[in-house]
Amino acid sequence: MDIKNKNLWQVGAGDTERSYGELCIEFDVMAIGPGDPGPFDEGKYSYLGDIKNSIRRFYREAQRDDTVLLRLGTGQILAVGVIVDDKPTWMEEFGDIDGWDLQHVRRVRWFPDTKKDFPAKTLGGQVRTFANVSVPAVRNWVEQLKISKEACERPLATLPETSAFLNDEELGHQLFLEGLPSEYIDNMTSVLKSIRRVATWYWNKEKRPKGRPSEHETVSYLVMPLLFALGWSHQTAAIEWNGIDIALFERMPPEDVTLTCVVEAKSLDKSVFSPLGQAKNYASGNGRDYCKRLVVTDGIRYTYFKREKADFELHAYLNILRMRKQYPLYKCGGAVEAVIGMAR
Repeated sequence: MDIKNKNLWQVGAGDTERSYGELCIEFDVMAIGPGDPGPFDEGKYSYLGDIKNSIRRFYREAQRDDTVLLRLGTGQILAVGVIVDDKPTWMEEFGDIDGWDLQHVRRVRWFPDTKKDFPAKTLGGQVRTFANVSVPAVRNWVEQLKISKEACERPLATLPETSAFLNDEELGHQLFLEGLPSEYIDNMTSVLKSIRRVATWYWNKEKRPKGRPSEHETVSYLVMPLLFALGWSHQTAAIEWNGIDIALFERMPPEDVTLTCVVEAKSLDKSVFSPLGQAKNYASGNGRDYCKRLVVTDGIRYTYFKREKADFELHAYLNILRMRKQYPLYKCGGAVEAVIGMAR
Protein backbone atom coordinates (compact mmCIF):
# COMPACT_ATOMS: atom_id res chain seq x y z
CA MET A 1 0.00 0.00 0.00
CA ASP A 2 1.25 3.42 -0.91
CA ILE A 3 0.93 5.64 2.18
CA LYS A 4 3.97 7.84 1.68
CA ASN A 5 3.10 11.43 2.56
CA LYS A 6 -0.43 10.27 3.43
CA ASN A 7 -2.38 10.09 6.66
CA LEU A 8 -2.46 6.75 8.46
CA TRP A 9 -5.13 6.61 11.15
CA GLN A 10 -5.94 4.20 13.93
CA VAL A 11 -9.47 3.75 15.29
CA GLY A 12 -10.44 1.86 18.43
CA ALA A 13 -12.68 -1.22 18.38
CA GLY A 14 -13.65 -1.34 22.05
CA ASP A 15 -11.60 -3.27 24.54
CA THR A 16 -10.47 -6.86 24.94
CA GLU A 17 -13.58 -7.73 27.00
CA ARG A 18 -16.10 -5.80 24.89
CA SER A 19 -14.91 -5.54 21.29
CA TYR A 20 -17.03 -4.44 18.35
CA GLY A 21 -14.32 -5.02 15.75
CA GLU A 22 -16.15 -7.88 14.00
CA LEU A 23 -19.24 -5.72 13.48
CA CYS A 24 -17.13 -2.92 11.99
CA ILE A 25 -15.59 -5.36 9.53
CA GLU A 26 -18.93 -7.01 8.74
CA PHE A 27 -20.62 -3.71 7.84
CA ASP A 28 -17.57 -1.91 6.38
CA VAL A 29 -17.62 0.93 8.89
CA MET A 30 -15.60 2.54 11.59
CA ALA A 31 -17.71 3.87 14.45
CA ILE A 32 -16.77 5.99 17.44
CA GLY A 33 -18.51 7.56 20.39
CA PRO A 34 -19.94 8.76 22.58
CA GLY A 35 -22.58 9.81 20.09
CA ASP A 36 -25.72 10.35 22.15
CA PRO A 37 -25.50 14.19 22.00
CA GLY A 38 -25.97 14.02 18.20
CA PRO A 39 -23.82 14.96 15.18
CA PHE A 40 -20.51 16.53 16.16
CA ASP A 41 -20.54 20.11 17.32
CA GLU A 42 -17.74 21.64 19.42
CA GLY A 43 -20.21 22.97 21.98
CA LYS A 44 -22.15 19.72 22.38
CA TYR A 45 -18.99 17.73 23.03
CA SER A 46 -16.92 20.24 25.00
CA TYR A 47 -17.48 18.26 28.24
CA LEU A 48 -15.53 15.27 26.91
CA GLY A 49 -12.02 16.69 27.02
CA ASP A 50 -9.57 14.80 24.80
CA ILE A 51 -12.24 12.45 23.40
CA LYS A 52 -13.73 15.52 21.73
CA ASN A 53 -10.49 15.89 19.77
CA SER A 54 -10.80 12.32 18.47
CA ILE A 55 -14.33 13.04 17.25
CA ARG A 56 -13.20 16.32 15.68
CA ARG A 57 -10.40 14.54 13.77
CA PHE A 58 -12.91 11.89 12.69
CA TYR A 59 -15.19 14.59 11.22
CA ARG A 60 -12.80 17.26 9.98
CA GLU A 61 -9.36 15.78 9.30
CA ALA A 62 -9.85 12.22 8.01
CA GLN A 63 -10.30 12.23 4.24
CA ARG A 64 -11.49 9.87 1.53
CA ASP A 65 -8.69 7.40 0.54
CA ASP A 66 -6.90 7.75 3.89
CA THR A 67 -5.77 4.41 5.36
CA VAL A 68 -7.13 3.23 8.72
CA LEU A 69 -6.06 0.58 11.20
CA LEU A 70 -8.83 -1.08 13.23
CA ARG A 71 -7.14 -1.38 16.63
CA LEU A 72 -7.80 -3.41 19.74
CA GLY A 73 -5.69 -2.73 22.81
CA THR A 74 -2.34 -1.03 22.27
CA GLY A 75 -0.81 -3.30 19.65
CA GLN A 76 -3.38 -5.57 17.98
CA ILE A 77 -4.53 -4.66 14.47
CA LEU A 78 -7.80 -6.39 13.49
CA ALA A 79 -7.86 -5.08 9.91
CA VAL A 80 -6.51 -2.44 7.56
CA GLY A 81 -8.88 -0.45 5.36
CA VAL A 82 -9.40 2.68 3.30
CA ILE A 83 -11.98 5.44 3.93
CA VAL A 84 -14.47 5.52 1.05
CA ASP A 85 -16.81 8.39 2.01
CA ASP A 86 -16.40 12.15 2.07
CA LYS A 87 -17.78 12.81 5.54
CA PRO A 88 -19.17 11.00 8.59
CA THR A 89 -22.81 10.12 9.15
CA TRP A 90 -24.58 10.14 12.52
CA MET A 91 -26.47 6.82 12.66
CA GLU A 92 -28.70 5.83 15.57
CA GLU A 93 -28.44 2.21 14.35
CA PHE A 94 -25.02 2.12 16.02
CA GLY A 95 -26.27 3.68 19.26
CA ASP A 96 -26.11 0.47 21.26
CA ILE A 97 -23.32 -1.93 20.36
CA ASP A 98 -23.01 -4.11 23.45
CA GLY A 99 -23.57 -0.94 25.49
CA TRP A 100 -21.33 1.39 23.47
CA ASP A 101 -23.01 4.45 21.88
CA LEU A 102 -21.13 4.76 18.58
CA GLN A 103 -23.35 6.83 16.32
CA HIS A 104 -20.45 8.62 14.55
CA VAL A 105 -19.93 6.40 11.50
CA ARG A 106 -17.73 6.43 8.40
CA ARG A 107 -17.57 3.88 5.59
CA VAL A 108 -14.32 1.94 5.33
CA ARG A 109 -13.51 -0.87 2.91
CA TRP A 110 -11.70 -3.34 5.15
CA PHE A 111 -9.18 -5.65 3.49
CA PRO A 112 -8.97 -9.39 4.24
CA ASP A 113 -5.94 -11.03 5.85
CA THR A 114 -4.56 -7.78 7.25
CA LYS A 115 -4.46 -8.73 10.92
CA LYS A 116 -1.26 -8.09 12.84
CA ASP A 117 -0.16 -8.32 16.47
CA PHE A 118 2.49 -5.79 17.41
CA PRO A 119 4.05 -5.75 20.88
CA ALA A 120 1.90 -4.14 23.54
CA LYS A 121 2.08 -0.32 23.65
CA THR A 122 3.42 -0.11 20.08
CA LEU A 123 0.64 2.37 19.36
CA GLY A 124 1.12 4.09 22.71
CA GLY A 125 0.45 3.32 26.34
CA GLN A 126 -2.84 5.26 26.31
CA VAL A 127 -4.04 5.35 22.73
CA ARG A 128 -6.77 7.73 21.57
CA THR A 129 -10.10 6.70 20.09
CA PHE A 130 -9.13 8.10 16.68
CA ALA A 131 -5.66 9.43 15.97
CA ASN A 132 -2.85 9.63 13.46
CA VAL A 133 -0.20 6.88 13.41
CA SER A 134 3.43 7.88 12.99
CA VAL A 135 5.20 4.78 14.42
CA PRO A 136 7.82 3.78 11.79
CA ALA A 137 7.45 0.02 12.35
CA VAL A 138 3.70 0.22 11.82
CA ARG A 139 3.87 2.44 8.76
CA ASN A 140 6.56 0.21 7.20
CA TRP A 141 4.35 -2.85 7.73
CA VAL A 142 1.37 -1.15 6.06
CA GLU A 143 3.52 -0.05 3.11
CA GLN A 144 4.52 -3.68 2.49
CA LEU A 145 0.94 -4.97 2.36
CA LYS A 146 -0.19 -6.28 -1.05
CA ILE A 147 -3.90 -5.72 -1.56
CA SER A 148 -5.57 -7.38 -4.53
CA LYS A 149 -7.57 -5.46 -7.13
CA GLU A 150 -10.65 -7.51 -6.19
CA ALA A 151 -10.36 -6.47 -2.53
CA CYS A 152 -10.00 -2.81 -3.52
CA GLU A 153 -13.03 -2.86 -5.81
CA ARG A 154 -15.48 -5.14 -3.99
CA PRO A 155 -18.90 -3.65 -3.17
CA LEU A 156 -19.38 -2.32 0.35
CA ALA A 157 -21.52 -4.27 2.77
CA THR A 158 -25.11 -3.08 3.20
CA LEU A 159 -25.68 -1.04 6.35
CA PRO A 160 -28.19 -2.31 8.93
CA GLU A 161 -31.76 -1.09 8.65
CA THR A 162 -33.26 1.39 11.09
CA SER A 163 -35.30 -0.02 13.97
CA ALA A 164 -37.68 2.06 16.07
CA PHE A 165 -37.52 2.50 19.82
CA LEU A 166 -40.23 1.01 22.03
CA ASN A 167 -41.80 2.65 25.07
CA ASP A 168 -43.58 0.73 27.83
CA GLU A 169 -47.04 1.29 26.34
CA GLU A 170 -45.97 -0.03 22.94
CA LEU A 171 -44.17 -2.96 24.57
CA GLY A 172 -47.28 -3.84 26.54
CA HIS A 173 -49.44 -3.63 23.42
CA GLN A 174 -47.13 -5.96 21.48
CA LEU A 175 -46.95 -8.43 24.37
CA PHE A 176 -50.76 -8.46 24.61
CA LEU A 177 -50.96 -9.28 20.90
CA GLU A 178 -48.63 -12.21 21.60
CA GLY A 179 -51.10 -13.56 24.15
CA LEU A 180 -49.79 -12.35 27.51
CA PRO A 181 -52.54 -11.48 30.03
CA SER A 182 -53.21 -7.79 30.65
CA GLU A 183 -52.61 -7.98 34.43
CA TYR A 184 -49.30 -9.77 33.79
CA ILE A 185 -48.21 -6.96 31.47
CA ASP A 186 -49.27 -4.22 33.90
CA ASN A 187 -47.20 -5.77 36.68
CA MET A 188 -44.17 -6.26 34.45
CA THR A 189 -44.17 -2.68 33.11
CA SER A 190 -44.56 -1.31 36.67
CA VAL A 191 -41.55 -3.35 37.81
CA LEU A 192 -39.57 -2.21 34.74
CA LYS A 193 -40.10 1.44 35.71
CA SER A 194 -38.83 0.76 39.22
CA ILE A 195 -35.80 -1.15 37.96
CA ARG A 196 -34.95 1.65 35.55
CA ARG A 197 -34.64 4.15 38.38
CA VAL A 198 -31.94 2.01 39.93
CA ALA A 199 -30.38 1.20 36.55
CA THR A 200 -30.19 4.88 35.58
CA TRP A 201 -28.35 5.62 38.82
CA TYR A 202 -25.88 2.82 38.17
CA TRP A 203 -25.47 3.92 34.54
CA ASN A 204 -24.51 7.45 35.62
CA LYS A 205 -20.78 7.18 36.25
CA GLU A 206 -20.68 10.51 38.09
CA LYS A 207 -23.43 9.65 40.57
CA ARG A 208 -22.96 5.98 41.42
CA PRO A 209 -20.60 5.18 44.31
CA LYS A 210 -17.20 3.80 43.43
CA GLY A 211 -17.18 0.02 43.03
CA ARG A 212 -20.94 -0.31 42.66
CA PRO A 213 -22.83 -2.24 41.59
CA SER A 214 -21.11 -5.53 42.38
CA GLU A 215 -22.19 -8.60 40.46
CA HIS A 216 -24.21 -9.77 43.48
CA GLU A 217 -25.86 -6.36 43.74
CA THR A 218 -26.74 -6.47 40.05
CA VAL A 219 -28.45 -9.83 40.53
CA SER A 220 -30.35 -8.72 43.64
CA TYR A 221 -31.48 -5.23 42.58
CA LEU A 222 -31.87 -5.52 38.81
CA VAL A 223 -32.06 -9.07 37.48
CA MET A 224 -34.17 -10.92 40.05
CA PRO A 225 -36.95 -8.28 40.20
CA LEU A 226 -37.33 -8.55 36.43
CA LEU A 227 -37.35 -12.36 36.49
CA PHE A 228 -39.99 -12.38 39.24
CA ALA A 229 -42.07 -9.98 37.15
CA LEU A 230 -41.74 -12.41 34.24
CA GLY A 231 -43.38 -15.20 36.22
CA TRP A 232 -40.51 -16.96 37.94
CA SER A 233 -40.79 -17.65 41.66
CA HIS A 234 -38.46 -18.21 44.59
CA GLN A 235 -38.99 -21.94 44.09
CA THR A 236 -38.20 -21.93 40.36
CA ALA A 237 -35.30 -19.42 40.38
CA ALA A 238 -32.16 -20.50 42.23
CA ILE A 239 -29.20 -18.18 42.76
CA GLU A 240 -25.70 -19.70 42.52
CA TRP A 241 -27.01 -23.20 41.89
CA ASN A 242 -24.25 -25.71 41.03
CA GLY A 243 -22.00 -22.97 39.65
CA ILE A 244 -24.79 -21.25 37.70
CA ASP A 245 -25.41 -17.59 38.58
CA ILE A 246 -29.19 -17.97 38.22
CA ALA A 247 -30.84 -21.28 37.33
CA LEU A 248 -34.46 -21.25 36.17
CA PHE A 249 -36.55 -24.42 36.41
CA GLU A 250 -39.60 -25.40 34.43
CA ARG A 251 -41.13 -27.21 37.39
CA MET A 252 -40.34 -28.65 40.77
CA PRO A 253 -38.13 -30.18 42.03
CA PRO A 254 -35.18 -27.99 40.96
CA GLU A 255 -32.70 -30.40 39.39
CA ASP A 256 -30.80 -31.00 36.16
CA VAL A 257 -33.72 -32.52 34.26
CA THR A 258 -36.01 -29.57 35.08
CA LEU A 259 -33.45 -26.84 34.31
CA THR A 260 -34.90 -24.75 31.47
CA CYS A 261 -32.79 -21.56 31.42
CA VAL A 262 -29.29 -20.54 32.51
CA VAL A 263 -28.75 -16.86 33.36
CA GLU A 264 -25.14 -15.67 33.38
CA ALA A 265 -24.78 -12.39 35.31
CA LYS A 266 -21.89 -10.03 34.62
CA SER A 267 -20.80 -6.77 36.19
CA LEU A 268 -22.10 -3.52 34.73
CA ASP A 269 -20.47 -2.53 31.42
CA LYS A 270 -19.22 -6.05 30.74
CA SER A 271 -20.02 -7.75 27.45
CA VAL A 272 -23.30 -9.65 27.23
CA PHE A 273 -22.18 -11.37 24.02
CA SER A 274 -18.70 -12.76 24.61
CA PRO A 275 -19.46 -14.83 27.80
CA LEU A 276 -21.74 -17.17 25.81
CA GLY A 277 -19.23 -20.02 25.89
CA GLN A 278 -19.22 -20.21 29.68
CA ALA A 279 -23.02 -20.22 29.84
CA LYS A 280 -23.16 -22.93 27.16
CA ASN A 281 -21.01 -25.18 29.27
CA TYR A 282 -23.43 -24.84 32.18
CA ALA A 283 -26.48 -25.50 30.00
CA SER A 284 -24.95 -28.49 28.19
CA GLY A 285 -23.96 -30.54 31.24
CA ASN A 286 -25.04 -34.13 31.72
CA GLY A 287 -28.78 -34.49 32.26
CA ARG A 288 -29.54 -30.90 31.15
CA ASP A 289 -30.93 -31.68 27.72
CA TYR A 290 -34.16 -29.86 28.56
CA CYS A 291 -32.32 -26.56 29.02
CA LYS A 292 -33.19 -24.67 25.83
CA ARG A 293 -32.52 -21.07 26.87
CA LEU A 294 -29.52 -18.93 27.83
CA VAL A 295 -29.48 -15.35 29.05
CA VAL A 296 -26.41 -13.17 29.61
CA THR A 297 -26.94 -9.86 31.38
CA ASP A 298 -25.19 -7.00 33.14
CA GLY A 299 -28.48 -6.02 34.77
CA ILE A 300 -29.35 -3.46 32.10
CA ARG A 301 -28.62 -5.28 28.85
CA TYR A 302 -29.82 -8.82 28.12
CA THR A 303 -28.97 -11.25 25.34
CA TYR A 304 -31.36 -14.16 24.91
CA PHE A 305 -30.07 -17.30 23.18
CA LYS A 306 -32.28 -20.17 22.10
CA ARG A 307 -31.14 -23.74 21.49
CA GLU A 308 -31.42 -24.55 17.80
CA LYS A 309 -30.66 -28.24 17.26
CA ALA A 310 -27.21 -28.74 18.80
CA ASP A 311 -26.23 -25.11 19.44
CA PHE A 312 -27.50 -21.90 20.98
CA GLU A 313 -28.30 -19.02 18.62
CA LEU A 314 -28.84 -15.35 19.43
CA HIS A 315 -32.58 -14.75 19.35
CA ALA A 316 -33.10 -11.32 20.93
CA TYR A 317 -31.40 -8.39 22.64
CA LEU A 318 -32.90 -6.09 25.28
CA ASN A 319 -31.59 -2.89 26.79
CA ILE A 320 -34.10 -1.80 29.45
CA LEU A 321 -32.94 1.83 29.14
CA ARG A 322 -33.35 2.02 25.35
CA MET A 323 -35.69 -0.70 24.11
CA ARG A 324 -35.98 -1.40 20.38
CA LYS A 325 -38.38 -3.38 18.24
CA GLN A 326 -35.59 -5.22 16.42
CA TYR A 327 -31.79 -5.26 16.21
CA PRO A 328 -30.82 -5.51 12.52
CA LEU A 329 -27.22 -4.90 13.58
CA TYR A 330 -27.26 -8.25 15.40
CA LYS A 331 -29.81 -9.87 13.06
CA CYS A 332 -32.06 -10.63 16.03
CA GLY A 333 -35.30 -9.62 17.71
CA GLY A 334 -35.72 -6.86 20.23
CA ALA A 335 -37.59 -6.19 23.45
CA VAL A 336 -40.75 -8.22 22.72
CA GLU A 337 -38.87 -11.36 21.73
CA ALA A 338 -36.50 -11.00 24.67
CA VAL A 339 -39.31 -10.61 27.23
CA ILE A 340 -41.26 -13.56 25.85
CA GLY A 341 -38.10 -15.66 25.70
CA MET A 342 -37.18 -14.93 29.31
CA ALA A 343 -40.70 -15.34 30.71
CA ARG A 344 -41.67 -18.51 32.53
